[in-house]
Amino acid sequence: QPPVRAAPSPAEGLELKGQMVFCPESDSILFVGSPFLDGLDGLTSRGLFISDIPQHDATRDVILVGEQARAQDGLRRRMDKLKSSIEEGNRAVDKEREKNVSLLHLIFPPDIAKRLWLGESIDAQTDDDVTMLFSDIVGFTSICSTATPMMVIDMLQDLYSQFDMLCGQLDVYKV
Repeated sequence: QPPVRAAPSPAEGLELKGQMVFCPESDSILFVGSPFLDGLDGLTSRGLFISDIPQHDATRDVILVGEQARAQDGLRRRMDKLKSSIEEGNRAVDKEREKNVSLLHLIFPPDIAKRLWLGESIDAQTDDDVTMLFSDIVGFTSICSTATPMMVIDMLQDLYSQFDMLCGQLDVYKV
């Protein structure tokens, strides 16, 4: 049977820092030191706690300052993510606002659209001279049955572009 290897002890690989002090009373050398650790996780993974390090040992302060810096860095990253999320939301709201304004300007005259956007009330107006145009494309169904969808779209685009151009030339308000 292969020899059973014991699990590594928490002290295995632990580095210590400190100094040796000669004690003449006992004719001995005393090592005064503390563990060299990279943070609170390194401390607890070895079964140690912050209270195991003397209060006046700089290692304690180094560990606590490091943990505070890590916590602040984590908070900063979360704040940056939240800020990005808010900015993205604001951009989406601005885009929708632009769509709404464009839609208002398509439906209403500019002065009415502006007043509606500002939330002002609009009084009904009457016009004595009004013309309404209803149109039909003769043979539209048969045109659609023989043309490609893009051909139909192009035809309608050309037709309505002509209507829009003429309305602009004649100062006609269209709905």
